[in-house]
Amino acid sequence: MSKTVQRSPLYAAILSLGLGLATPIVSLADSAVTINMPAQDLDQAVLDLAEQTGLIIGGDAALLRGKQAPAISGQLTPEQALRQLLQGSGVDFQFTGKAQVKLVAVPDSAGPTTLPPVKISAAAINSPQTSLDYGRDDIDAVQPRDIKELFKKDAAVAVGGSIPVNQKVYVRGVEETAMAVTIDGGRQNNKVFHHNATNLIDPSLLKAVRASAGVAPADDGPGAIGGSLVYETVDVADLLDPEDNFGGFVDGRYGSNGDQLTTGGSVYGRNGGFEALAYLNHSNGDDYEDGEGDTVRFTEPGLLSRLMKVAYENDQSDRFELTMENVNDESQRPYRANFVGLSAGRPVPESRIYDLSRENLTFNYSRDTAQGLWNPSVTIAKGETELETREVPLADPTALIVYTGITDSQSATFKNTFYTGFGEVVAGLDHYDDSAVFQYEGDPDLEEQAENIGAFIQFRQTIGEKLDLSYGLRHDRQEFTGTDGSSHDDSGTSGNIAADYYINDVLTAKAAYAHVWGGVALAENFILNGAWTYDDVKAVEADNYSVGLRTQLEQVFAEATMYKTDIENGRTPSYDGGANLTSDFKIDGYDLVLGYLGERSEFTIKYANIESEMDGVVASSYDGNYFTIPLGEIITVSGSYHFDKVPVTLGADAEHALENDDLESNGAKQDSYTVVNAYLNYAVSEALNLRLSIDNLTNEGYTDRASYGQEFTTVKTLLEPGRSIMVSARYSF
Repeated sequence: MSKTVQRSPLYAAILSLGLGLATPIVSLADSAVTINMPAQDLDQAVLDLAEQTGLIIGGDAALLRGKQAPAISGQLTPEQALRQLLQGSGVDFQFTGKAQVKLVAVPDSAGPTTLPPVKISAAAINSPQTSLDYGRDDIDAVQPRDIKELFKKDAAVAVGGSIPVNQKVYVRGVEETAMAVTIDGGRQNNKVFHHNATNLIDPSLLKAVRASAGVAPADDGPGAIGGSLVYETVDVADLLDPEDNFGGFVDGRYGSNGDQLTTGGSVYGRNGGFEALAYLNHSNGDDYEDGEGDTVRFTEPGLLSRLMKVAYENDQSDRFELTMENVNDESQRPYRANFVGLSAGRPVPESRIYDLSRENLTFNYSRDTAQGLWNPSVTIAKGETELETREVPLADPTALIVYTGITDSQSATFKNTFYTGFGEVVAGLDHYDDSAVFQYEGDPDLEEQAENIGAFIQFRQTIGEKLDLSYGLRHDRQEFTGTDGSSHDDSGTSGNIAADYYINDVLTAKAAYAHVWGGVALAENFILNGAWTYDDVKAVEADNYSVGLRTQLEQVFAEATMYKTDIENGRTPSYDGGANLTSDFKIDGYDLVLGYLGERSEFTIKYANIESEMDGVVASSYDGNYFTIPLGEIITVSGSYHFDKVPVTLGADAEHALENDDLESNGAKQDSYTVVNAYLNYAVSEALNLRLSIDNLTNEGYTDRASYGQEFTTVKTLLEPGRSIMVSARYSF
């Protein structure tokens, strides 16, 4: 799921405390390594060099933005390679340690000559636990409209649902609700209703996405049953050129299927260490047509997203940042928003209003100098998701029934990063106070609540020239309160270890393991019952394993990974069945990746085969809810070509899901399908970018493999949109 880089025989990345095992850092000036990098954006080239050599690069990343790096190759020391990349760019560097440099502006060039040492390279870049890592350039290249498009090139990341309000993410078969999910460091607790999305996200707000599938580091937070999923929103430095202090852009996108129009814009600026950003995005239009030519009712777009961010950073690397994010989708949706309807069961209206909102307010303070023993970080966050459904009952057309579910999470994290000559250690404390409330007029509010405090430590180190290690521990203590007011205390310890062993210059072996104690998970709001008793409520635990190989030879890379997640006492309450129900889940799978990354072209093919069980039998999309979903075999293919003399990029991607008959005993199998997308991107000027794309080129009629209900004959599933021709434009100023 991640791109591989050729291993250098140098100290790889910002490492952790040695514990008597590590060897001192190799002198950068004397160690030549094989470098082979294509011409590309300068900021990406510098990041790639940090990945390949372990060089810790600080300075203002904005100095690099909008500039091009030449192709470089040969036996070079990291110093020689960095100097070649920066030649003629107006940027120089200074060594601040044996493996640490700071970028500075060349005198008389644009930008200040003295820069705060904002870290560019980071331990997470080369962490053995990182299985997916998207940067801003990756996200910009896709220009995703929703979270499904963001992950569409990764076979091992499936997103069910055809519109944002019903989309859920599955990473290597594990639903995001069983992962530790954060946005800008703030914990997410958004499990409101199983018929709608868990984390409603506008991907155009994002600058980075990182997943640690299965085995997550201790500093990614509590409750990482199936790993962690980290989202970061854009900063001013991600959008402004180094020489500018003010800017903005306006976006427009039109899709022919449903006459759907998305408009957005942003303004941002900085002055004297202060910076501010405001962003607004809105979608509207009509219902789309599926690949069979039928209009899929109640699917019109209705997403409205807003982001505001203010920050201050001084010359001592102290950064204070306040982020306010709001995403809303309100419209008429199918009665059960994740499928069209049922041919059995109680009669219900065809549709109802779903008003889904997610709000985050996050304060972050950090001081990261990429050196020394005092690099503190503080995050204080409040996140809330509210779903209000409004329906007119069949029995009384004059009435209106309103149900409301509100999830809330207040979280705080303090941690410090210690940099030493042997490596890096991160230690800290975190706390969350989560609640799930259900409201119905005339009835008392129903609520479950969980409060947790945790202590953690995570080490990242390199032993010699062959082995990268990441390992850590955390201990959590939780107080859980049920709808009956009863309180239940419990505690547990989690541990993780991951290793990359570099067999030679082109082949790397990797392995990871984690045992996770997750406490008692809150039930979804819409099934809370005031009559529940909690005499046997249990904490969930999990064991995660992975092992694999990756290789890179010149411009060709390949990777193979096997993984397994065993979840014990996964909480599966039901309104009538009670609060104490649990099940055990087993998720097994493997990924294969083969790719080529050249100077002007790239191509990747990925294959994932994932099987899920619940209590020893194949898990369905119904009983696996909030933990897993049947996926089977999925292949994705993607590629692009950048023309040399004109600023044009051609690209295409495809997904092929093989037929899956594992659940045919339920009445139906999951059908195979192939969907193809293509685009042409034209950078008219530095200010104007145009894109023409065709989604579902062959007009395939299909239900996404990760969508609900395909294995049940009584469920009419939601088919994905048919062919759509899209035109989009961005004008920057």
